[in-house]
Amino acid sequence: MHTHRVVIGLLLIGLVGCKTSSVPSSSEEVYKEDLAYLRPSLSEEIAEVPEPETPKLNNTLPTGHLKTELDSVNQIIINNNRAQRYVDGYTIQIYTGNDREAATEAMNKAMSIDPQLDPQIQYYQPSYKVKAGQYINRLEAHEVFERLKVEFPLALLIPERIRVDYD
Repeated sequence: MHTHRVVIGLLLIGLVGCKTSSVPSSSEEVYKEDLAYLRPSLSEEIAEVPEPETPKLNNTLPTGHLKTELDSVNQIIINNNRAQRYVDGYTIQIYTGNDREAATEAMNKAMSIDPQLDPQIQYYQPSYKVKAGQYINRLEAHEVFERLKVEFPLALLIPERIRVDYD
C-alpha cells in the first residue's frame, strides 16, 4: 500500500514536470496610451519670497542663575560618595585549596610575575584563597587575568567589593 502512494506521487511529479512552458505572445504591435490629460498643468508664475528679518540681539545677562543650587546638589553627591567606602570591582583568584604551603607558593609566584598585583592570602575555613589585584574596570582586570591564566590555569576573575579611600 505504501508503494502505491510512492508510485502515484512520482507520477504526479512527472506529469507536472512535463508541462509545457508558456511562451509570451510575440505581436509586433506595442501598447501605447496618451496619459497627458491626467498630468497637472504647472503655471510659470514665480512667487516672491520675502526676506527674513534678522532678530535684534539683546545684550542683557540672564537672571536667576542656578549655580548655587547646583553647587549644593553636587556637594550632597560628593558627601554621599565619601560615605560609601566600597565600590563594585573585580579581583583575580589564582589559588583556592586546603594547603597553606601551596597558597604561599602561588602568592610568591604571582609576586614574581608582577609585583604590582599585591597578592594576598585569605583563609575562609576550611580553605585558603589567594587573590591578586583590585580593579574597578573589568577590561583592565581581564587583561591581567589573561596573563595570569598562563601560569595559573585554574585562575578566576571574580566580582568583589573594593575599599576606596577618598583622602
